[in-house]
Amino acid sequence: MATGLEALGAASAILQVIQVAASIISNCKKVYDGKPTIDNDLEQYAGRMSDATSSIQSRCKTMAEARPSKYNERLDTLARECLGVANELEAEVRSVTATQKKGSLFKAVNAILKASSQRKKIEGLESTLSRCRAVMETEMMAHICSQSDAIELQQKEEFKELADDVQILVAQISRGHTKVEELVRKENDWTREVVVQESGKTQKAITEHITKEMEALSIDAELKAQRETLLKSLKFPEMNQRYNDLMSSKRASFKRLFASYQALASKNDDAKDTRLSEDSSFEDRSFEDAGRRKDEIDDAWEDFVKWLCSDNSLFCIRGKPGSGKSTLLKFIVDTEKTKELLRQWSPEAAIISHFFWKIGSTPQNSIKGFLCSLVYRILSESSETAKQILDRFPDLSSKVSYHDWSNEELKSVFYFILKNDSRQLCIFVDGLDEISNNDGLFALIKLIEEISKFPNVKICVSSRPETLVTNWLTKQNVPGILLEDLTRPEMREFVQKELKPFVSDTISDNTHSRLVHDLVFKAQGVFLWLHLATRSIVMGIQNGDSHDLLLARLKELPGELKDLYADMWQRLNENSPVYRETAARFFHYALDQKGPVPMFPEVGFPSGFPEVWQATLFQIACAESVETQDSLLREGKTLNASEVIALCNKTTAAIHTRCAGLLRVTPVSMSGDTIQHVGDATSIDVPEASKEIENALFGGVNFIHRTAHDFLTDTEIGQDILRHGALSKREMEFRLVKGLLCLLHFLNSEFGLMGRSGTLVWRAIFLAKDQDQKGIDEAADLLRLIQTQYDKGAIGTDRLFWQKQPPFLSHLTDSNHMDDFVISSLEKADSRELATAVLREAWDPDQSLYYSKNKMPTVKLVQALISMGADPHAYGVNLGQEMGRMEPFAREGSAFTNLLSSGNRSIDDGDHLGSEAARHLLMAAVSMAFTCPDLSGTTLVIARFKETGEVSMLNGTWLTQLGTFLRPTSPGIIYEVDFKFLLLQLLSGLAVDIDEASRGTSRVDELLPRLENPSALIRFIVTIDKESGAKITHKIAPQLSSTAEANDLIARQFAPGTGVHSKPKQPPEGTRAAYKHLISLTKDASTERVGFEAAVRELAGRGLGFCTLLKAGSIPTPSFIEHLEEHFAEFSLTIEELKAAASSGGEGQSKQ
Repeated sequence: MATGLEALGAASAILQVIQVAASIISNCKKVYDGKPTIDNDLEQYAGRMSDATSSIQSRCKTMAEARPSKYNERLDTLARECLGVANELEAEVRSVTATQKKGSLFKAVNAILKASSQRKKIEGLESTLSRCRAVMETEMMAHICSQSDAIELQQKEEFKELADDVQILVAQISRGHTKVEELVRKENDWTREVVVQESGKTQKAITEHITKEMEALSIDAELKAQRETLLKSLKFPEMNQRYNDLMSSKRASFKRLFASYQALASKNDDAKDTRLSEDSSFEDRSFEDAGRRKDEIDDAWEDFVKWLCSDNSLFCIRGKPGSGKSTLLKFIVDTEKTKELLRQWSPEAAIISHFFWKIGSTPQNSIKGFLCSLVYRILSESSETAKQILDRFPDLSSKVSYHDWSNEELKSVFYFILKNDSRQLCIFVDGLDEISNNDGLFALIKLIEEISKFPNVKICVSSRPETLVTNWLTKQNVPGILLEDLTRPEMREFVQKELKPFVSDTISDNTHSRLVHDLVFKAQGVFLWLHLATRSIVMGIQNGDSHDLLLARLKELPGELKDLYADMWQRLNENSPVYRETAARFFHYALDQKGPVPMFPEVGFPSGFPEVWQATLFQIACAESVETQDSLLREGKTLNASEVIALCNKTTAAIHTRCAGLLRVTPVSMSGDTIQHVGDATSIDVPEASKEIENALFGGVNFIHRTAHDFLTDTEIGQDILRHGALSKREMEFRLVKGLLCLLHFLNSEFGLMGRSGTLVWRAIFLAKDQDQKGIDEAADLLRLIQTQYDKGAIGTDRLFWQKQPPFLSHLTDSNHMDDFVISSLEKADSRELATAVLREAWDPDQSLYYSKNKMPTVKLVQALISMGADPHAYGVNLGQEMGRMEPFAREGSAFTNLLSSGNRSIDDGDHLGSEAARHLLMAAVSMAFTCPDLSGTTLVIARFKETGEVSMLNGTWLTQLGTFLRPTSPGIIYEVDFKFLLLQLLSGLAVDIDEASRGTSRVDELLPRLENPSALIRFIVTIDKESGAKITHKIAPQLSSTAEANDLIARQFAPGTGVHSKPKQPPEGTRAAYKHLISLTKDASTERVGFEAAVRELAGRGLGFCTLLKAGSIPTPSFIEHLEEHFAEFSLTIEELKAAASSGGEGQSKQ
């Protein structure tokens, strides 16, 4: 060392300034670019900069007082230059943070104004900082402290007297870290090593403060990830469908509802009355009690208004089918006046709602869907409540989908929220009678009653006047209104508006007045009947019918909706078999709803992707046109926008003229540009699309009301209408799938968007099941059409466009009736590489028998692929990853390792053990084991050990977000296990017998001797600090990872589970001791605390079932790298490597 220890201390302080300055510059540039930054980041960095500059000044003073040298002078000059940069940056931080506190609009404007002028200043400071880095690199290694100097210094007694940061700097240099960038990147590890080396209470307090500061971003990211995962598990795609399909609140007419709210409303009522009196010739005067009726109506509406302001917990809106209950509920939820009135009950009152839909999907008409909807809406508005839930119910962190929830779990969570949330909550529930028969109205009413007993809750429900509902309301003395008694003024206004254009020119004032009266009287409060009947009268007026003929037409209209539907049908299609067949097909399309259009990314939270529902107008148009199907799907042609619109207009006209008004074509319900939303969610620049083309592509074809649906499905006349269709249900399904494929083909060719292949493949597989050869051939033809679109990128799995897709045939390997199709397709392809890739993707290492619905590849298929040259032991990146991605890493393995991991995941879940699928899995494993070149090869297993003794295996893809699934009392364990160990677990845990003569008993006996001395070692234990919530990674020394106690822990981990939806079994004896031993390992003197990224990279480097995206050859786009920086900040080195690769020209590519 050419300098003294004083210079080394100054050098360490300079390094800290360089690191903090770089972070400040990066954040300032983000602000100037209008990009989001973490709240308080700049202020925190400014505080650290102040500390670091103080350290430089004091240490440079100490250095000056020691022996002088030219190297010390150079270091002093460098320190002064760094201090200059620091002072400039501190001033800039003050300016930026002051701007950020002034609101989002001010921030945006100010950032634009500052972007050009301040950027030059920042770039100048960045250039100075770069020179400082270069000088430090030269001085550090040449004169201040070389690697040999560092090693020698560590052996000296005076080393222990150095400041902590200087000790760590020396330790890093001794390990061969020579570049300044490398030393700066180790900052996170520095703070963790300081924790290990701390001594004394004062030092400990300081270190904990630094650790909290450094890990705050990581903790925030983990909490955000936890909340997003929880919300995603609650959200089902159809959650808002029923609400969106209802008439817009702006078009609804419920003017009298809030008439008593304020004087202004009264004035508006007077004005409206005056306006009506001016049209007195159009107004119905036949009601002598009209004034009394209006007063009664206003009084009834006033009862509802008073309820909103009161402490009463329940209110019910009853009404006949078609009377407008759902539209009224939507109007009440949307109007601002409801919120104003509720504030009189509670200033902080919040509104949530749920709309049941009996003819929709299971989540739309079930208690489970109802509870998911309510919990989701509350948690999506309150991150603090979500945090409380995760703290109270730590097991919820493992929920990944709607199907992971039980009703009891949802009730527990919802009731916890109601009990602990300080806000008052008003819940609007539409359609109690729409509950499914499986759950039943009685169970729903009981649940509503329980919820209403919470003191901070009030509930308004709507329902048809079912006997059970009426009796319940009477028993509970629940106030309410009967809607058909209250809407007469609005109904009269509607008819007047519809008929007014024909007055004078076509009909007389007298005819108009009579029609208004008779229509409103005959409607009996049913708005839907009035709408349909008025439309029939308008058609008569347009046909030139006389006064008497119009009245006769009205008199003949049936008074009940179902009878009216039958009459409308007979008038339109009675004498035309062709019309009847066409209409029947349209009805079948509308009845056969198949969920959202499968476009990437996944609908709903968190992507913000709009929910577009099948069957769409363009999908049905293509389903009706075989010529269009052949042109797009077989010949590879496309349509232009005008051709799409023309085709859809033709279909719309056919629906209107053939379906007797029972169906309606609805525009896109999503506000804004649907295609632009999709492009934004996938980071793709898409051409602008007109509203006309969007409505053509995504418009819906729906029943005008549930009563129209019920008329077709529940009445004899309706069933007769449906039987007019000449096509079978299976043929209709083929048409709809091809229509959907045409839609996705157009979206790709015109806008570059990608559809999701899963739904299409599943429907084709279903169509091939239990069919004769002709049916199988038809399904195979459909699969080839789907594969064509898949291979050209029009559809694919849920992967970003820069990521490679798994081979198409890999999606068919778990459906045994598709084995022959897969085998014949691979024989035609004649590619060992393709056969290997299909075999590798046949098992997802993180998917169990439960999540695969007890489906696994058959031994027949496995042996056929191997006979074609597939290598079950060839490693590669797992492209399917159905159970989630592993950003910024990628799952990898061979067919053999994927199979072993999937089998052991199944044992841990405990479902479908002993099944035929489990048998095939084990037989394939045994077969592959004989060709495995090294059964001592190893892979990764992750587990969570709770203080209660419950041990559960975690998905490997969850490794990078491991902290999300842990708690202070539930640490995570990372094992390295060999193939022998996993094979033995399969043989003992899958609960199947393959020792029959026909299944190769001798091969199992032959295999067992090769499985001696299995290995399972604990490599890392990850804990959560109780005070700070920080994640702490403990590297277990080799001598501790294979002790008897450690083996006991491993044995508990791999004990068979009791089923993912079963209550966990009672922990065996000794569980408490095992847990204590686990914690003791983290405190052992030989256990080393390391950075989490360092641990994960070490495991990735050893090929334990995953690798970096860089090694996988998948280089993300800059926008995705920004996503990684925001959500996976603790993997800074890994992300920096990706950035470097992307900047060198490899961005957005998959190099496999």
